[in-house]
Amino acid sequence: KICDLVIEENKKRGENEKKLYVLYDQMYWTLTYGDTRHYNPVSLRADMKQYTIFVDGISKAFAATGVRVGWSLGPANIIGKMKAILSHLGAWSPMAEQKATAKYLMQKESIQKFLSHFKAEVEERLRKIYEGFIILKNQGFAVDAVSPQAAIYLAVKFELVGKAINNGKALKNQSEVTDYLLSEAKLAVVPFYAFGAEKESPWYRLSVGTSKKEEINEMLGKLKEALSKLT
Repeated sequence: KICDLVIEENKKRGENEKKLYVLYDQMYWTLTYGDTRHYNPVSLRADMKQYTIFVDGISKAFAATGVRVGWSLGPANIIGKMKAILSHLGAWSPMAEQKATAKYLMQKESIQKFLSHFKAEVEERLRKIYEGFIILKNQGFAVDAVSPQAAIYLAVKFELVGKAINNGKALKNQSEVTDYLLSEAKLAVVPFYAFGAEKESPWYRLSVGTSKKEEINEMLGKLKEALSKLT
């Protein structure tokens, strides 16, 4: 729908009017699992090629968080202006990192080998935690999770507002739920309202970016223990 609206709007604009563009972030496009397929504006609507600016980088899909090297693809006139702006910036990724990244991106066999291993490792962590949440749900705890489809995050649900802690004090809102999970389960999760959802949404984003496979069972055990304290 967004693609159709952009194309329609640009048809209305005159020859001397600036066009409407879509800045498309696809940092995680290589990290899809199962039957999940990645789509982008151009794959959905060929006419979007002249109105789409892709931004990508090495930090996520290549597990290189500290290497802040990115790149962009798009209409030549827009990319040219972006280059002009960048030439006047005083801080950017070191030249050595940029050249090394550019050289690495040409090594398709090495990239495929890395991604095959990396994706398998990330998916294993995501699925193990997801399955753990479903087990907790089936045991009667007020949690849920969405089966992993892409990226390095799991969407998890904690419907704990109103439940009482051992001292009799009830969790009054999602902010207190978040604090409780951190203090009692040692689990750091980001509430969906940080991304625009309603303030009292019970959904959270759980990252497996720093998780170790051998620690997942321990993490789930601490979570179960914390949930068991609520009445």
